[in-house]
Amino acid sequence: MKNKILSICIVTMLAFIATSCDKFLDKDPLGQIAQDEFFNSETNANAAVMGVYRSMMNSYSFGQSVIIVPEFSARHVRHSAVFPEYENFAEHKIQAINPWISNMWQAIYTTINAANQVIEEVPNMTETMISEDKRSMFIGEAKFVRALNYFFLVRAFNKAPLKLSYTKEGDVIDIPEADKTAIYTQIVKDLTEAIDALPVENPNTGDAARGRASHWAAKALLAKVYLYQASITNDYKKAADLAAEVINSGGFNLVSDFSTIWTTQNTSEAIFEIQFDDQATNPLATVSNDNASVLFFAKDSTILDLYEESDKRKDFTIKKGSNDNFFMGKFPNFSPASQNLTTIRLAEIYLIHAEAKARVDNSVSQAAYNSLKIVQDRAGITKPIGEYNNLSTFIRAVQEEKERELMFEGETWFDFSRTKLALEKYENLTDENFLVYPIPSAQIDLGTGLTQNPGY
Repeated sequence: MKNKILSICIVTMLAFIATSCDKFLDKDPLGQIAQDEFFNSETNANAAVMGVYRSMMNSYSFGQSVIIVPEFSARHVRHSAVFPEYENFAEHKIQAINPWISNMWQAIYTTINAANQVIEEVPNMTETMISEDKRSMFIGEAKFVRALNYFFLVRAFNKAPLKLSYTKEGDVIDIPEADKTAIYTQIVKDLTEAIDALPVENPNTGDAARGRASHWAAKALLAKVYLYQASITNDYKKAADLAAEVINSGGFNLVSDFSTIWTTQNTSEAIFEIQFDDQATNPLATVSNDNASVLFFAKDSTILDLYEESDKRKDFTIKKGSNDNFFMGKFPNFSPASQNLTTIRLAEIYLIHAEAKARVDNSVSQAAYNSLKIVQDRAGITKPIGEYNNLSTFIRAVQEEKERELMFEGETWFDFSRTKLALEKYENLTDENFLVYPIPSAQIDLGTGLTQNPGY
């Protein structure tokens, strides 16, 4: 049934709320509210927004697959049972029937549809139901989340249906595919509107300041989007300028001890973290440590070789454990698995600025180098500017620094694919077509006009 793949009704959103503990929002017993009565108060609209966030926390979305699958592609991890469905990503021989691409596709569209519902329904609420400030904020948050999820889709699959209205039960879905240019245009539009809608001074406090979309989170994500979009537009100035604006905002600082980003949560470095807790646990953290439940390991000792011996990130990021196995150190809070997901943090924004500014200046400028240097300084492996003798050497160095800094955060594969550095990094990747994943065959079989990516 065509509408089943992309649809989500309000009952589904309520299920996320009813079964999960929210550590930064008082929870109301909303599970019995009918869909036609739902968007009738600020409290209920807020609960719908929380449902959008919650929809990203399952194991097929940002709770696990959206992070771990690209880490297989980057050849950073392995599965305890060497399942071919995962190993095919490391081998860069993915089939269109691979269950994980299908699972991720459907999970992403579930969140997009939940966001669409907020974007469509909240503007219809009267002033007696919701304040103008909250109306604007909720719509801005939903547009941020929709953009974040389309950003994953376009990087992973290169094209997808651009669905901008929510699917109600019984609707028939027949949306043509959109190419990456159109998807990036919509992502930029969503984030630009989110920036305008979300107040510069974050009204949220505590965990909610990092766990809900904010003005600065939208700007940080847009800087990253502009970096990727520049492969189409060749305009890196927007990424450089916006990254610099976030860096200079004064709202965020690199923590001095790299490990504390994960041993404590919602630090001064965090710009946006998906919030897990003792009841709404992190599915990836549950199975990524040295215990009986482990499914995902760091690949092997070769991951350690990416780091210099003196690199302060090394021993925390890759942990030597039992039976000579190596583990992902960025999930220390696993019993219970309350580990947040650091989706956007300041160190990445520095590295985005370093590359984009160098491209704009067409040289290894002091401003570009300084942004790379501040990340290297914390790691204790600072290189002098003279070591980067040309622009291409510097850009590659920034990307390799980003790999070490963001190891196990789901970024390296997409970053290396963006510049085609992946074709040099992975000897078993010989076809440029395989820099993106195949469209799930089940989606093509729905007959909505989706076509397969070249090479698959």
